[in-house]
Amino acid sequence: MIFKRLNYQTLQGLRQEGYNILLTIGRAEDENPIYFPMKLEAYSSESAVSDKANTLQGQKILVLDDAIQRSLNNDLNGVIQLES
Repeated sequence: MIFKRLNYQTLQGLRQEGYNILLTIGRAEDENPIYFPMKLEAYSSESAVSDKANTLQGQKILVLDDAIQRSLNNDLNGVIQLES
């Protein structure tokens, strides 16, 4: 497993690979969450809430495009876990 810091360059690379959301498996309120990139085929950016992380059963879900915008303001913390 590889862990990368949650920053603009890493997020842009994930978007180029086709990922569109980040999901945590920990608690949504963790100060330094671990995110897993995912690809949702039926994802629609119009249905996402802008500038907010959605929560589903205690998991934090970040829309990748929103995370990229937030990373420009250093408004994100955490790491991304990638397969090696």
